[in-house]
This record gives sequence, C-alpha cells and structure tokens, in this order.
Amino acid sequence: MDPKISYFQTFLFAAKTKSFSKAAKKLGVTQGTVSNHISVLEKFFDAQLFLRTPEGVDLTTEGNILYENAEKLLENISNAKQQMRILHEHPEGLIRIAASTTPGEHLLPSIIKDYTKVYRDVSFQIQITDSEKCFKLLEDRAVDIIAVGNIYDGSYESEVIGKDRLVLVVPPDHELAKKGVAKLSDILKEDYIDREVGSGTREIFVDALQDKGYSMMDLHTIMSLGSNSSIITAVSEGYGISIISEIPAKKAADAGQLKIVPIEDLDLTRYMYLVKGKKPRNPSAIKSFWDFVSGK
Repeated sequence: MDPKISYFQTFLFAAKTKSFSKAAKKLGVTQGTVSNHISVLEKFFDAQLFLRTPEGVDLTTEGNILYENAEKLLENISNAKQQMRILHEHPEGLIRIAASTTPGEHLLPSIIKDYTKVYRDVSFQIQITDSEKCFKLLEDRAVDIIAVGNIYDGSYESEVIGKDRLVLVVPPDHELAKKGVAKLSDILKEDYIDREVGSGTREIFVDALQDKGYSMMDLHTIMSLGSNSSIITAVSEGYGISIISEIPAKKAADAGQLKIVPIEDLDLTRYMYLVKGKKPRNPSAIKSFWDFVSGK
C-alpha cells in the first residue's frame, strides 16, 4: 500500500510533538490512525522511523532523513497548488482550434476578440477545414476545441455558439432571382455547385433532401468546392446555383455578387457548436475559454 500525502503530514506532526497521542489530538484523529499512517510509511520505505521512549517517540536516523524530505515534499505540493490556483485565475498559453468554414470565419473571431480582452496571456491557433476533419483532429488530440455546424460524435461536450440558416444562392440575373422564390423541384433542375464531402453545410442539406425522399444523386452537380467564398465566386460568375450559410451569403448579396432566394418547401436551419476535447493540452486555458463562451 502506497502512502497518501496525509500520511506525511501525520509523520511530521508526530515528529514535532514527539508523541503519537499529541499528534492525533492536533490532527483530530485517533491514535490508532496515527500509528497506522506511520506503519504504512515504514513499510513503504522499509525502515524504522521512530524509536519508542518513556516520554513518547524520537526520530531514528532514517526518520530524520524522511523529516527533511517530507517538509520539502509538502512545501512543493503546496507551491504547486498555489501556482495552479493562480493559473486558473490567470490562464496563459495556447488554445488550438479547428473550425469549419462558417463558424471559423464568421463567429470565432468576435468570440476570441472579446475573450482576449479579459485573458490577454492566452493565444489561439486556428485552422479551417471541414466538420468531419475537425472531429478527426479532436479525436487525435491535434486540437483542443473545434467549432462546427454539425455534430458527428455526440460523446463530446458541446456548447451552442450561434444559429444559422442555409440559403439558396443564384446569379443576380438568374430566373429564380427574378421569380423571387424557389421550391426543391426548381433546385433539382439546375446546375448545382456542391460543398466538399465532410462539410457540415453539405450534411445538413443531405439530411433535408432525405427527409423529402431525395438524395444528392438527384441533383445535377457540376462541381464540388471547399469553401463558401469559392462557391460565391462560382455562382456570381454564372456556373450554377448552390446552398450555403446565410452569413456569408448576405455579405455577397449586399455586394451585388449574387441573389438569395427563399425556398418554400425546405427548412435548412442549423446551429453552430463549440466541441471540447476530452483531454486538452492546456486545461486551465480551455476551462476559462469554455466558461467564458457558456457564460458560467
């Protein structure tokens, strides 16, 4: 049986008072408990630590060695606890985040800006990829947190950081732009620009199609692109239509690059999530950021 930290505290009290009974009184335990703690220590170190005398107990040579080191041990533990407490109050270091396009480009920057106003010693490393790869990076512990629009693994702790809607975007002079409204049947007739496999945006659209009895095979897909910005460029140049996040779509529409057309028979509302790794590299900083985002 390995000794607990409290056993070393018991040992020091017994050494200082030169009495198991006095040590027990100061610690608020029984004398039998003190004897048991000392016995465990003696077995662990394979040495006699005390000599029994008519007045109480005295340290042996081995006991004196332990006394010097036990004081240092408990002092080091106390210092470590103090440093950890300070770190919890004033976190520092790096937080590694992987994010899918929409939360990474449109939600995280403002969240991080507000957080770093309070916690100036924490920095961020962010990589943008698709939602599926984000979860793979989290599983491999290559990142500490991910920001995604689709939950691929429900075993992780997550926090909603925003709400989004996927919208149909078409070239400014497209017939659907003139019509002002679309149905799923209209989308099935058009050249469609898809997001890459693994994209949260794509998965939401796939699920919505399946609810209507369709699949991506029913679309006339002419290309697959890896970001909202590349799709916006392709749509604005007349290559086809697409479904993307409303956040970048509005910016592009305001700039005259494309038109947003409401879809009458398709609900494409979704949420944006932060997902926390199970064993983050910098737990103090991660906890402070997570508590900041969740409002704890």
